[in-house]
Amino acid sequence: MKLGIEKTKFTKVSEIEIPSIFYNRMLTGIKEFDELFGNGILPGSAFTVTAQAGCGKTTFLLQLCEALAASGYDVGYASGEENQYQLAFNCKRLNVCNVNIANETDIDTLAAEMKSLDIIVIDSFQALTSETKMNHAELERYAVQTLCQAAKANECAIFFVMHLTKNGILKGSTLVPHSVDVNMQIELDPEVDETARVINIYKNRFGTCGNYSAMMTSRGFELSGKKQVVKA
Repeated sequence: MKLGIEKTKFTKVSEIEIPSIFYNRMLTGIKEFDELFGNGILPGSAFTVTAQAGCGKTTFLLQLCEALAASGYDVGYASGEENQYQLAFNCKRLNVCNVNIANETDIDTLAAEMKSLDIIVIDSFQALTSETKMNHAELERYAVQTLCQAAKANECAIFFVMHLTKNGILKGSTLVPHSVDVNMQIELDPEVDETARVINIYKNRFGTCGNYSAMMTSRGFELSGKKQVVKA
């Protein structure tokens, strides 16, 4: 599958000029959110966000999008899970006002929209559609290739919401998490209480991995930094 990687000759690292985009991270202005991704979000990078139902995927991403919008970035949230009015209602509860939201699931339409956006959330990957008839595996490959290439071409970061089964297994194949740059999972933290969450960054090509503590309140997520591991 082609994700925009071109062949190169073997070259000494000292002779390679790294593009400036690798240093121009998009910052939310909220220290705890920016630290999650390694001091901000790299333009054109791709993410997955997984969690079981009720853990707060939508809440977390709406908060992140609002912080990025408040920092001057053009943000889009495309939902195939909730209608626009339901999503707007949840936004008001979280004091999210500046995020552009839409009910859109067509892969090619979303790729075209990325030309005018800095960040886009696809909620969810499993809800994506195409006017071209394909089987499930073909649709999955087409979605990953088209949207990840559009992300890099337009320097638009993309977040894919991914669903888990009741047993905590990713729905579908592992193609998406293998293709993106960052994988994160939101988990319950039963060692604390029912409002506690752990945000697990378990793959990050442009930053560090780790577990981060958070609380899910009526106002949304409150992050408190890296989770402290207590040794026995």
